[in-house]
Amino acid sequence: MSNVQPDYVSGVLFRVRPEHCPASKQEKYKRLHYYVSRLGVAVSDYLMEALLNLRRSAYQFQDQRVQQLALKAYNDDEYTSAVKELLCIWLHLEAMDQGGDRMADWLLGFLRLAFGATDILIAHPRAMDVLNSYGHVADENSLCQETATRACRALGFGEAATVFAPLLVPILNQTGQTRQAILKESLTLSLETIIAHPLA
Repeated sequence: MSNVQPDYVSGVLFRVRPEHCPASKQEKYKRLHYYVSRLGVAVSDYLMEALLNLRRSAYQFQDQRVQQLALKAYNDDEYTSAVKELLCIWLHLEAMDQGGDRMADWLLGFLRLAFGATDILIAHPRAMDVLNSYGHVADENSLCQETATRACRALGFGEAATVFAPLLVPILNQTGQTRQAILKESLTLSLETIIAHPLA
């Protein structure tokens, strides 16, 4: 997946409006399932691309141990844990883009449900445990750096996590357009299209 685009300089390309509120509980949950599934696939695609790029550049590292780690395989638990870490922070960043605590109650509820639904998509680590562990982070830049480092640790990079983390930071700070496009689709596509989608 090579569609990482420059960030939109803290702009919001899609602002949720009252007319986007699902008309029924059934519709809300259909759209919610689509939203979380699409986010999970997108995060996984971005992570896979970053790891493939890491493999391609492995021999540029001087330290042979670091080279070996860059070429390591990942088991399912390592990979899905890294995806979950990134996915939770994607949702947090989207909530901030949509106004944080100032957003409409229905949208806040929708995003909170989406956050909880990530535990159905990937059980561990638990979403609330992920979010609660960032209480000390002061700003968005620090959040992105910390998340990338934690994802690298989840992948089994150990002490080299801080070396590889910069390769994962763009998944967090250069993907706002992708995040918002998925939210827009999830709230504006016809319900028939949502239901017919393979992820729904």
